[in-house]
Amino acid sequence: MTNAVDVAAFITGALKLPLYDTKKLQKLVYFSQAWALAWTGKPLFADDFEAWPDGPVAPAVYRVQKYEAARLHEPSNLSADEADIVTSVVDFYGQLSYTDLVDLTHEHSPWLDARAGRAADAPSHVKVPRDAIRTFYTRQAIMSADGPVRRGRVSQVSDVDAHRLGRRASSDWAEGLALLADA
Repeated sequence: MTNAVDVAAFITGALKLPLYDTKKLQKLVYFSQAWALAWTGKPLFADDFEAWPDGPVAPAVYRVQKYEAARLHEPSNLSADEADIVTSVVDFYGQLSYTDLVDLTHEHSPWLDARAGRAADAPSHVKVPRDAIRTFYTRQAIMSADGPVRRGRVSQVSDVDAHRLGRRASSDWAEGLALLADA
């Protein structure tokens, strides 16, 4: 599992984002986590998001953006699968402006529910619940065509390897499938 800062560094490199584009980067990191949860049932990284006035923010990424921005231009340590997920998100959302991305997060229930009862500009360190993110974006993936399409990898395998991979996939997906069955 990677971390939010490595995802941010990957996105910064992929889009050649300028250091001042902090809100756009935060939203792309958020959407990467959201769609990873929807597609795999598992988080891309352990970092949480807080419900700030301009949408979900990963405090670890905020600190790096504010105090160590050069780290966002270092190579990231994403696995091939993690990079595929983030690339799928960047391909879909990357051309949107930060205001468009903020508006999108403001329309979605995970952030709205975490902000409930707060003034629009009130500071907040309330966490956006990971389960709420997973539930919302899983429903989006199932019910709406308006979202990123996950990249995949194609390879040839022997029958023995295919059976082994099938057993492993069943085990890996057990938690995600159970969550979908309960949704």
